[in-house]
Amino acid sequence: MERLLRNLVIFISVMTMLILLLAVSLLQYGVSITIMSSIAISLLSIPIGIAAAFSLRSRGSAGPGLGLVFLLMCGFTLIVSGMAMFSVGQTLQGALYFLLAVSSLRRIPTLRSEAFLQWYSGSVSLPNTGGILNEGEVLASCPSCHSILAVIPSELNIGDTCPNCSGFLVKGTPAQ
Repeated sequence: MERLLRNLVIFISVMTMLILLLAVSLLQYGVSITIMSSIAISLLSIPIGIAAAFSLRSRGSAGPGLGLVFLLMCGFTLIVSGMAMFSVGQTLQGALYFLLAVSSLRRIPTLRSEAFLQWYSGSVSLPNTGGILNEGEVLASCPSCHSILAVIPSELNIGDTCPNCSGFLVKGTPAQ
């Protein structure tokens, strides 16, 4: 999860710079409502991107929400500017960012779970485990329902199932 968080911060930082370049490049086009709204949204999304990157890096409570808002604004900006410039590629890229943000809404229950919040804030205690992970346990998420579980990786086998959704925890099925 540490690497995922670091990659997300890098992605948001790079995307913030690209949105800034997009806003500057839109200045060369004639004044129209779509171009001006795209520039305005671009300029509004830049501070949100910077705040999201810093908040995620410092594990602030607003980080995931700001990241989601930033993705939505980037998607909208790219869709509007792509349509204004008749750029199919840019419009599709904006649609993909928008879909990425919408699909991230599925992760909200995981982001609000007590175990994730404690990991995100740097705490090692878990609810219902006496405060500390047992020897050899690590936090993992179910590939099916994304519940956060304490597991011992060396003891997992192909038949282990999630207590929440009964999905398999290890890729593959017992029949393979």
